[in-house]
Amino acid sequence: MAQRLMPLLLVALLLAPAAGTLRAASSGKLRNWHWFEPAARRNQKGIESYRQGKYAAALEQFLSAKGLKPAAQPLKFNTAAALYQLKKFKEALDEFGSIDESKLGAGGAGLHYDLGNVHYRLGDYAKALESYKRSLRLDPDDVACKKNFELTLKKLQEQQQQQPQPQPDPQAGQQQQQKKYEALMQFLNQNEKRQMEKKKRKLAPARNEKDW
Repeated sequence: MAQRLMPLLLVALLLAPAAGTLRAASSGKLRNWHWFEPAARRNQKGIESYRQGKYAAALEQFLSAKGLKPAAQPLKFNTAAALYQLKKFKEALDEFGSIDESKLGAGGAGLHYDLGNVHYRLGDYAKALESYKRSLRLDPDDVACKKNFELTLKKLQEQQQQQPQPQPDPQAGQQQQQKKYEALMQFLNQNEKRQMEKKKRKLAPARNEKDW
């Protein structure tokens, strides 16, 4: 997958980009949050743990913050990012699925990019391809997404080529031949009957008509 530096973890102020394979699709601000709020402090601790590579600890903090602010979309992104780094791809997919795309605006391209990455890790190349396609519709100039789209397209083509081709069923072939044989015999029998009726009509003596 294409690697990049991207704004991944978000707090009240926009942070410096964090290295990772996902890209947050939020605007970068948690509205109406204050640094002294419990949810904000827990989120900040999660960010610090995440940047230290302590993804399990980060996830614990993000989930704790979500318990206080369950509707906060940036927290959902942060939780999904930690799950992704822990290779809990199915759980990350569920977390991304809980994000309200209608509230993202132009950031929806980032969400579909992230979904493409998760689907790719799960080996579902068809869905990954569709997610990258939707991301590119919103952001046609995204070079990294284009590379991932091309890579996924190759993977999908390889997967389709490796699938075994269906072998013909010998019994089905025999049954088909039997049906053809029966149809031919029926045609020949009907034709023979018609020929016999013609011969009978030729051999029958002509009847003299009476004069009245």
